[in-house]
Amino acid sequence: MTLPLRDDDSRLKFCDDFFEAVDAKVVYQSDDYREYELPRDVDKELTDRPYYWMWVEKTGQQVPSTILRLAFSSEAVERENQRLREAAMQEAVERGASELELRFLRPPMAEYVALGSFRLQKICESVEGRGRFATVGILSDHAQDRIVPWLMVNFLISSRCDLVSEEFLSLAVCLINGQVVQDFYRKIEHLPVSRMSAETCLKHAKLTLNAGFDCLFRHVERDLGQRPTDWALSAKQRMMSEVKQLNTYYDSIMPSLKEEERAVANREKDRKIEELTSRVSPRIEVAMTQAALIGLPERSK
Repeated sequence: MTLPLRDDDSRLKFCDDFFEAVDAKVVYQSDDYREYELPRDVDKELTDRPYYWMWVEKTGQQVPSTILRLAFSSEAVERENQRLREAAMQEAVERGASELELRFLRPPMAEYVALGSFRLQKICESVEGRGRFATVGILSDHAQDRIVPWLMVNFLISSRCDLVSEEFLSLAVCLINGQVVQDFYRKIEHLPVSRMSAETCLKHAKLTLNAGFDCLFRHVERDLGQRPTDWALSAKQRMMSEVKQLNTYYDSIMPSLKEEERAVANREKDRKIEELTSRVSPRIEVAMTQAALIGLPERSK
């Protein structure tokens, strides 16, 4: 399986899909290169300049839209930066810039969208925030088909101790009859969806969204309660072994300490034991990563 965003082509497609979804216009494009004109809400999420926007909104300024210049290969960075320098220089000469201005001219620059880069991180944060809850659906070719509302929740299940194991769990409940389906995202990911109003999606619902969430949370709780606990028992044994080592160490040094030093050592021991148990005691954490209200036509498969 190819890991996401590990190559230039996948990052380019990811950014194209993202900016199309947020209604950012492509104002210039070439091989492995895009210039996007950002809507204001997207600009605030991606450019990390809160004081600038505070000033704009306080003063009521009409400012031009930001153009984000993104390159997706090292060749594109070099090529487009050369083009931008030449274009900026030509524009400056045409408007009669002085020799001093030309000397200190700072043309716009393309930035390489590499894995781990600041811009890609901000885009991923925006996707995560915007994707926490979506309302989408599939419009049927048959007008008489009613829309069946499903509430899907993707959970991240983390089994934590001195080791960490994580898994994603995708569940959905039908808001007409309460049926719960596991691995729901994989069952619908091939379907073409588009935005759908919540009113349209919930037209035939018998359960409320709150009832749907409660149903899914109870399902997760039952599922976790039926899982093996041997990993937790082993982790607890390892933790108690470390606690025993701490106690043994402090017991060995106590006779050589003065009375006031013993009090300090006891507090230090208690602090270390508390830190150890809070860090490695076995536990399961459940996080709701995304939720979606999905309207499927009654005949969809």
